[in-house]
Amino acid sequence: MRAFIYTIILGFCTIILSPQLQAKEKARLSVNYNKVMGENGFLLINAKYKIKKKYQPVTNLKLNIYEEISEDSVAYKGQVITDNSGSAKFIINTETVISDKVLVFKYLVRIEDDDKFKDIEKSESFYNVILIAEAIEKDSVHYISAKLTDGLGNPLEGEKLQVLLQRLFAPLSVGKSNYKTDSDGSIFVAIEDPLPGIDGMLTFEVVLDSRNYGNIKKIFNAPIGKLVTDQSTFEERTMWSPPSKTPLFLWIFPNIVILGIWIVIVVLISNLFKIYKSNKQTNKL
Repeated sequence: MRAFIYTIILGFCTIILSPQLQAKEKARLSVNYNKVMGENGFLLINAKYKIKKKYQPVTNLKLNIYEEISEDSVAYKGQVITDNSGSAKFIINTETVISDKVLVFKYLVRIEDDDKFKDIEKSESFYNVILIAEAIEKDSVHYISAKLTDGLGNPLEGEKLQVLLQRLFAPLSVGKSNYKTDSDGSIFVAIEDPLPGIDGMLTFEVVLDSRNYGNIKKIFNAPIGKLVTDQSTFEERTMWSPPSKTPLFLWIFPNIVILGIWIVIVVLISNLFKIYKSNKQTNKL
């Protein structure tokens, strides 16, 4: 009888302490489609959860990626694991899909059978678009020309495009904050003031940030900048140069001072030695 009671108590404790039956945390997922023209697109995924009224990144979380083929059919595409910031990137290639109609792509990101977090799903849908951009010159004025079309080459009107100039710390907006495409899907942005660039080369970004199409970028170089000469003094002997390029006077003057100090020390020691010998001879007499 006693053994039976112990068995019941042990089973009850096992059920209470079982991690499978404990309440799981609820994670939040964000999924965004990004693409740089000429490269594969990717899903940028971020996972976080709320603990002590603050959101923390979910690290080392396995996420399964599916593509929706139809309303009742999905295809498994792969798996990613979040990094220390709770982010992960999944590469996708939509350019290999050939169709005679505009396609909408839909991807599902799922947490499945995780020990700590509940099963959830986040979807991201987008249309394939083509964004081309270049620098042109008209009437001695430089312009940034960009054209946005769907996957079949039909122009997209009324979409907002940003024109940015790449700089060291952050891109610099050129002109207005954004420009709407016309009936041809195009924009033309005048570069009225000369912009400085090393060897006259500038790197521009034309960016589309849309719910329907994702974050699309076209990056290109244009030799239309104001020539900037390299004024670096790295190879010269200056106060801020590396030790191998120390100015000559900083080598010569301190060494002369050090040599003078050692000469004084040697002379003093020599004189002390002479005084010692002189006193020793005097004592003998």
